[in-house]
Amino acid sequence: MNTLFLIFMTGLIHLVPAPVKTTLKEGVFTLNNSLKVYVAPQAKKTAADAAVYFFETIGPSMGINAVYTNTQPSGNVLIFDLKDATEVPAEGYFLEVSPTCIIISASNGAGFFYGVQTLLQLLPPYVYEPVYHPDQDDPSLSCAVPCILIEDYPRFSHRGMMMDVSRQFYSVTYVKQYIDWMAKHKLNRFHWHLSDDNGWRLEIKKYPLLTEKGAWRGPGEVLATSYGHPGERYGGFYTQQEIKDIVAYAAKRHIEIIPEIDLPGHGKAATGSYPEILCNTSGEAELSIQGVSHNVWCATREENYKMLEDIIREMVSLFPSKYFHVGGDEVVTSQWSACSLCRDFMHSHNMSEPIELQSYFMGRMQKILKKFGKTMIGWDEVMEGGELDRKDVIIHAWQRVDKIKEATSKGYRVIAQPAAYCYLDMKQTIHERGLMWAAIIDLEKVYSLDPIKTPGLTPEEARLVMGVQGGLWAEMLDKPARIAEYQTYPRLCALAEVAWSPQENRVWEDFNKRLSQTHFERLYYMGINFRIPYPDAAYVNGYICARTDYPWMVIRYTCDGSEPDGRSPLYTGPISTDNPEKYLFASFYGNRIRSIVREVDLPYDRYQRPVTRVTGNVAIHPQTPYTVLEDNDFNTYLRVVKPLEEGQYILYTFESPVTAGRISVLTGLPGVDIDPADYAHVEYSADGLDFVPSGSEWKDGRCVFAPKGPVKAVKLCFDKGNMFLTSYIQDLRIDK
Repeated sequence: MNTLFLIFMTGLIHLVPAPVKTTLKEGVFTLNNSLKVYVAPQAKKTAADAAVYFFETIGPSMGINAVYTNTQPSGNVLIFDLKDATEVPAEGYFLEVSPTCIIISASNGAGFFYGVQTLLQLLPPYVYEPVYHPDQDDPSLSCAVPCILIEDYPRFSHRGMMMDVSRQFYSVTYVKQYIDWMAKHKLNRFHWHLSDDNGWRLEIKKYPLLTEKGAWRGPGEVLATSYGHPGERYGGFYTQQEIKDIVAYAAKRHIEIIPEIDLPGHGKAATGSYPEILCNTSGEAELSIQGVSHNVWCATREENYKMLEDIIREMVSLFPSKYFHVGGDEVVTSQWSACSLCRDFMHSHNMSEPIELQSYFMGRMQKILKKFGKTMIGWDEVMEGGELDRKDVIIHAWQRVDKIKEATSKGYRVIAQPAAYCYLDMKQTIHERGLMWAAIIDLEKVYSLDPIKTPGLTPEEARLVMGVQGGLWAEMLDKPARIAEYQTYPRLCALAEVAWSPQENRVWEDFNKRLSQTHFERLYYMGINFRIPYPDAAYVNGYICARTDYPWMVIRYTCDGSEPDGRSPLYTGPISTDNPEKYLFASFYGNRIRSIVREVDLPYDRYQRPVTRVTGNVAIHPQTPYTVLEDNDFNTYLRVVKPLEEGQYILYTFESPVTAGRISVLTGLPGVDIDPADYAHVEYSADGLDFVPSGSEWKDGRCVFAPKGPVKAVKLCFDKGNMFLTSYIQDLRIDK
């Protein structure tokens, strides 16, 4: 056997997620249009769909069509062979490639499907592109598949991803595409967050107002504008037929869809549509952590449980999964304390704290779901306030890693989704879009999670961990276009390996090599708008020096303040300049993927910090007086506690006039870019008395303008249309 050949081929085989065991052999199998397919008679029921999927993938990209045969050829054949469950674990497979044939063996349909996914990764990455680029002389493409023996099966039975379609709504086509990408990474659970404060997303025929009213937000709607889309009627919902279509599409890819309606909190879309759901209260209600009022179902109104049973009855006919997620997180229990019905119920049932009503509510949901043969899943708060039947509830541990330990130590089955590792809407670095309350979560942080070792579980507790999943909450996914993919990939590639591969096989450096050297190209041909690292650029001794995490990645730049694109100059070495302030840099992968754009790190402050006095007439939080905008600290902010109105303003007056090439007026929470002012304009004055328009558009909560002379004052003027209860105003940024 040629040792050098094996070493060479080993360096080219980059599978994600990593298999249990791989043995490389000498030789290659030539895949071309003369390939025959033989499905063993006993495998026809379980392997047929996997065979079809394989040719549906390579047909458009390679021009190779399936030719089935009922007798096993002696060579140039792809064989699907059924094995007993004692030979191959559930969802597992054997993949053997020799010079004459490829054999995929499995004990069930999922195993055949995952064997096909691995086989596709042994082919050139372009097989994922649904466009055929034939050679002018050949009717189809061909490729060499390395001879190899792979034994593989998953570590966890639950390998999932959650998508929030309440805060941002995604089309049927996009949801299917997202599911397809998951399947290519051997994920098997799609947790569909279908209701929240910001939208109810599935048709319920008995309660049509849930979608007639609760699926929409904006001016004149029961739900106010939130998380982008100012001034427009925004939303949508899935019809029951569309739900069935998506569920069937996922099932063909061996993905089980678990629906969630968030209860009893996060219910503004429902309570806005049917206000009788609410408690019997008067006066102001405590706001939720997201700043929403009156969003909790009354826990003691018997009609609510009848309504929920009706809703669930319709949903279980759409979702065949044996699991049903009911939320249970972040409930404002004080709304129950203020309710006469709930207080009377607590008194008659010897309850001392309103949190006990949450346990009562969840117990009622357990019973309803049990009628329909469903097992309840709830966020980890459902453990609070009392005991639930552990046989019929699964804890979704999200708040902290130690919630995995707490739940398993109490005997609950657990799905691990600790926010500090698995919330893929979090920032990937401090400079990128996303929230960061849980953590800044980069690729390596996701990969470092072990759902067993990280929380320190005992062997008995470990047996209760069903698996792990990622979460994609959508507060920050309104912009830019396709940011959902940017936040998901490649971090979900890392989580897929956490969920599938044996812990002892996982090494960060090896994964990063497989990802960057080969799997990035697969993601590119899959059409995913994945994230690549931005370049670091620093100004040192008169030169701008730039670098990326991956030295082979292309860097482009501009020197006029415009954003780099595919036509911008290539960075090939240090750039000599006396004016580094206007240079911008970005990394590129192919002609479609670009990193975020970054300024040059300077050894001096790029901004002026003049003595400034700030006044205004907006309603501000007492802990953030106007003086916080006078400290020239870009991390502090003014918090506005009522919707901004036309005629209100913030006035920045400088002690002495400033001369600047550019002044930036910013709103939204610093570093997070959430809750900006949507409608405003900026004026400035040379003398503090007479003001002129800035001449620049207010866009995405900001205005950047170039004043035509010295500036004594800048005035941020709010216009009609702002609807957010809370918004944030930042310090000015004044270029030198």
